[in-house]
Amino acid sequence: MTSLDDRERARSLASPLYGDRWVQDHATLPVSAPPVSARGGGALAVDRDVVPLDGEWLLAGAPAGREFAIERWFAGPRPPAPVGWHRPDTDRSDWIRAAVPGTVQAALTAAGEIPDPLLHDHTHAELVAHGAPAEWPWHFRRTRVEEQQWWYARRFDVPASWLGQRVRLSFDGVDDAASFWLNGEPIARHSGMYGGPDIDVTALLRGDGTDEIVVRIDPPPRDWHGVLKPSPGWGWHYGHLISMGIWRAVRLERVPDLELEDLFVSTVHAAEGAARIRVQWDLTAHTDGGAAPTRIRVLDPDGTVVSDVTAQVVAARGTSRHAVEIDVPDARLWWPFGYGAQPLYRVEAAVDGSARTASIGIRTVEMRALPEVSGDDVYDWRFVVNGRPLFLKGANWCFTDPMARRGFDVDRHILDLCVRANLQMLRAWGGGTVESDAFYDECDRRGILVLQEFPLSFGLDATGATLATVDAQASRIVRRLRSHPSLVMWGGGNENPDTVSGDDLLTVIGTRVRQYDPTRPFHRTDPWGGSEHYYGVYHEGHPVEAYATHVPPVFGEYGLSSQCDLDSMARFLDPALLEQWPPPAHGAILQHQAQFSLFDLFKQARYAHYGPLTDWATFVEYSQLAQGDALRFASERLRAHAGTRTSAYWFYKVGEVFPGASWAIVDYYGRAKLSYYRARQFGAAQSAFAVYDRTALEAGEVLSAEVHASNDTPHPLTATVSARLYDARFGVIAERSASVDLDADAHARAFTLAAELPDDGPLVLAVYLRDADGARISSAWYALNAQPKSAEATAIEALPLDELADRPIEELLAPYATGPAPLKEQPRTRLEARWGDGVLRVRNVGDVPAPLVLVDGFPTAFGAWLDDNAFGLEAGEERAIAFALAGATWPDARVRAWNADAVEVSA
Repeated sequence: MTSLDDRERARSLASPLYGDRWVQDHATLPVSAPPVSARGGGALAVDRDVVPLDGEWLLAGAPAGREFAIERWFAGPRPPAPVGWHRPDTDRSDWIRAAVPGTVQAALTAAGEIPDPLLHDHTHAELVAHGAPAEWPWHFRRTRVEEQQWWYARRFDVPASWLGQRVRLSFDGVDDAASFWLNGEPIARHSGMYGGPDIDVTALLRGDGTDEIVVRIDPPPRDWHGVLKPSPGWGWHYGHLISMGIWRAVRLERVPDLELEDLFVSTVHAAEGAARIRVQWDLTAHTDGGAAPTRIRVLDPDGTVVSDVTAQVVAARGTSRHAVEIDVPDARLWWPFGYGAQPLYRVEAAVDGSARTASIGIRTVEMRALPEVSGDDVYDWRFVVNGRPLFLKGANWCFTDPMARRGFDVDRHILDLCVRANLQMLRAWGGGTVESDAFYDECDRRGILVLQEFPLSFGLDATGATLATVDAQASRIVRRLRSHPSLVMWGGGNENPDTVSGDDLLTVIGTRVRQYDPTRPFHRTDPWGGSEHYYGVYHEGHPVEAYATHVPPVFGEYGLSSQCDLDSMARFLDPALLEQWPPPAHGAILQHQAQFSLFDLFKQARYAHYGPLTDWATFVEYSQLAQGDALRFASERLRAHAGTRTSAYWFYKVGEVFPGASWAIVDYYGRAKLSYYRARQFGAAQSAFAVYDRTALEAGEVLSAEVHASNDTPHPLTATVSARLYDARFGVIAERSASVDLDADAHARAFTLAAELPDDGPLVLAVYLRDADGARISSAWYALNAQPKSAEATAIEALPLDELADRPIEELLAPYATGPAPLKEQPRTRLEARWGDGVLRVRNVGDVPAPLVLVDGFPTAFGAWLDDNAFGLEAGEERAIAFALAGATWPDARVRAWNADAVEVSA
């Protein structure tokens, strides 16, 4: 039986469509298989002869003028005249200093030329007062910075020994379209922020200390569709900032006559103790070709050379491609975290005067059809790593630094939190960016799997104007990332439906992926071919129970927006605004709300009404818990069908691109929300959980909850599953337990807990997984009938959201400011908390359960983590919760429950 993968691959490789002639010729180069001989010897010289040009440049802005335009042929407003700042005699004394890599906005902020666009109401005020076009909604307008062109300039020295030799000027990332001059002479025009141009500047270098590069960055296009560029900053999502600048490294490189490039290493066969890899490389002979013996070494994770061979290559003038297969003795396999180690090998390839290296993991990834979901209209969705089928728990990943100024520490911190939450796979979302080498290096080391989408979102350009750029950029992207073991799938972008004029961009991208990287699947977009995105819950006001009918093979996006913590809010807006509730329509609040509107507070409130919403602190807490509980309801249902009907979930999302309210479970500053801890709980590798269809029931109705146990590890598990259902006074309505024997990578339905409800009060369901000695492996606490709706709330929620969007926020939030708080009105208990040696111990010393225990005040710091929060405790139960402060302090550590007073943590 064929699958959609087979159909799309055949169609893509048969298509003659291309955008860039050089890429078309390069992608289809024939591959030679030169003879190989064993070789021993010393280390290879792998250093490149490079002069970095990162650091301080000069920057100035100018109107985006045009010298020749149709407007000059008739009366009326004329476009501004252009400037000619590429000339060497340009006076740059008043230009500001700008860091490269970096962005225009970051440089202007650092120089005090503009207020920080991510803070307070700075962007809102700019767009309201000066944004263009004025007839657009304020958040879709363009700032004055985004309407201008920006000029970078830098003088540099060339080593004297380089003069007369071949020299290349290379840009790893210019955002987005730019023109380039050297010593006043035009040398390139380029579009695409993911690499290029690479320019031979040999003939123009002076070498006397006066050489100068000038780069003009054009204003970004009005529309993001079809542009390979992060798109949220255009104002459709949350946050506004369209990045511009030289955002990745710049360098001069001395180019040898024979150049080794595009080293690509893949796994042919993988087994513990024996593996075979394929090493492919290009040779570019800048002079007449000839014999080009290429030495290849493979070093194991300890640095020991395990293979050292020479390929007897003959290179013709121009570029030729070669590949050999090499056996790796005593091979150690690379695994996703939780299934084994992540040993990384080093492969070196060199010819005389040129070398490249790659860090690799020896592993195979294949896709198989799910037993209950297959056919030629569905992708093969089951991920099989090193022969082991996996159910993958994960989230969408959004880039974290739109101004390219924060460095990699925030990404490293969030990736650490991903591992701690057992988020095994990240979808590098097509609304974001193509991630950095540092990101993939970190995922390689940690064993995090990645789906990398191309940054195309919500529909494609149909004019063909960007096809050449997309082709050239796709080539660079795939060739840069394809040796990383953490990368397991390519995607054509986010939510790109069929277009009237055809999918030319996705056809070309798919062809390039399949030519340059035949080791991984390419999916034309997400959702497609069995994956699903669903926001009926939240955007359409559907209840959380609506997730019960959405059980796709892969759930690619779903979730709720929530507020970030008050201490994070105080970093981007005036804390005085947090004293007003309902919030005023102040620009600082609008700028930092999901979709730039107070209306999203109403969207959040309908899911977060655990009690009266009367202040910011309560709203923050309730919105984060509502987010986590909704994610759990949807995610555990998918897990209950693992391996037969479902393969993975990637909820939306893990981290932030802008500070403010959003769908992330970790905020812009790296602070974990309460929803993060809920995701950590429901994603635990070994866990028991309950699946039910409704969260609100009336007296006399029967609750039926399927209780499951999952063992997503390579080891068998013998354990006991128990479930206990409590009424509003913590009387036990029903309870049941069962033993389970689970193989590796297995799950089972342990039993069904059914009970007729005596009243319509709140219910608490506790589900535990314990090992053979009775020690807790996991616990999950569920609340039902936790948000009784008043007549006013029921009435307003029955109306279509479109009819409510223009009502005052005071009117929309009024029904949620009153009513009971059922989970806070249950019988009270008492907590004790103490700490020492990096462990917080919390004990329920009362006579009734504490269904929701909260640890307050944990600090925000890169590297800081708390092992759990928002958890439940049976009467008499104690939890030991590890933590690390990463140099931060925790001066006011307190623990409370919704039915227990706060207590200070003692030593």
